Amino acid sequence: MNRILILLAMLVVGNVYALPPCPSSPPWDNCYGSYGDPNAKYVGEWKNSVMHGQGTLTFPDGSNYVGEWKDGKTHGQGTLTVPNESKYVGEWKDGDMHGQGTFTVSNGSKYVGEFKDGLPWEGIGFRASGEIWETVSGGRKCESCKPTARQLAIVQQIDPSLAPKPKPKPEDNKVVRASSGTGFFVSRSGHIITNHHVVEECKAVKVSYKGNEVKASVLAADRHNDLAIIKTALNPNKVFPVSGKDAALLEDIVIAGFPLGKKISASIKTSKGSVTSLAGVGDNYSRFQTDAALNQGNSGGPIMDQKGNVVGVAVSRWKQEGVESFNFGIKASTLKTFAQSNSLTFLPPNSRDLSNRELGQLITDATLYLECWMTVAKIKQLIAKEGNRKAFFSEFE
Repeated sequence: MNRILILLAMLVVGNVYALPPCPSSPPWDNCYGSYGDPNAKYVGEWKNSVMHGQGTLTFPDGSNYVGEWKDGKTHGQGTLTVPNESKYVGEWKDGDMHGQGTFTVSNGSKYVGEFKDGLPWEGIGFRASGEIWETVSGGRKCESCKPTARQLAIVQQIDPSLAPKPKPKPEDNKVVRASSGTGFFVSRSGHIITNHHVVEECKAVKVSYKGNEVKASVLAADRHNDLAIIKTALNPNKVFPVSGKDAALLEDIVIAGFPLGKKISASIKTSKGSVTSLAGVGDNYSRFQTDAALNQGNSGGPIMDQKGNVVGVAVSRWKQEGVESFNFGIKASTLKTFAQSNSLTFLPPNSRDLSNRELGQLITDATLYLECWMTVAKIKQLIAKEGNRKAFFSEFE
């Protein structure tokens, strides 16, 4: 290995790193140093003898990357400069541009927005003059499309100088119907269970019940497990009991809710399936996986067995291009722990199977359509936020 290790001389450049200098030969772990060969030179931090932490990689043609590294790959915030060609400033993941950033070419044109796996994903292309010449949505480019509110909001976050600067409009402070979700009664005193993300950031939460719209207050929220308890002044005749045990693998279940809000119809909708895994993404054992259908708007709805006992709370879908979506629920045991911590007791579980007619009546009477009301300005802010899970109405997307 014809490479040369050149330790950074503290007397020459000063110690700009928090780590001690690397030894004269490997292994190099939790130290800083310079390592080069005819193809490239790296100056920065090391861990387990690979580039890890802050550092600079320079090539003979003058190209260089300055920023964060992880396990030998660009990862985090960094800048890649190729003289007379291009410059990227932004986020990286596993060696690729990934996250928010700006890619500028030598003629001054630039793409500002989100990247995914090294490619533009959601954002706007600008000419050197600042004129918009293309948009990118979901990785697809369009030269004739107008920028969406989300694309403009992303640009505003990254480079405010490029984004249009409209004067604040009076309607930005107007509180409007923003998004929808599902909840279900668990007490005759009007307690309702739903997801935390359904009621998060809401100026008001409203419940549709027997043709009327009723305000609800948020009593407790668990951001980590995505659960919330809300309460109305209603005294329902029917409420869901909660199962005393978690659903078993291959157990048949029913999901009730309002997928896509009232876009298709205002009627309650159900889907049937089974439990296909006893863990969620990343081996999260507070959740389970099901093949029953879930869509935006289902969030917070009850997942029940044939006895009408709630065995879970609908929470999310996981989608990947070319892969069938996976659907998840929060386990009954997690829900019960949350409720007990907030002095909420459930009815004892039913011991007999209900007929489909009986189960359908319980679902109809005890499952609720929820609406989150917030300011227009807050809606714009959340739509631009990466990882947003709210089921915003289509006019805001």
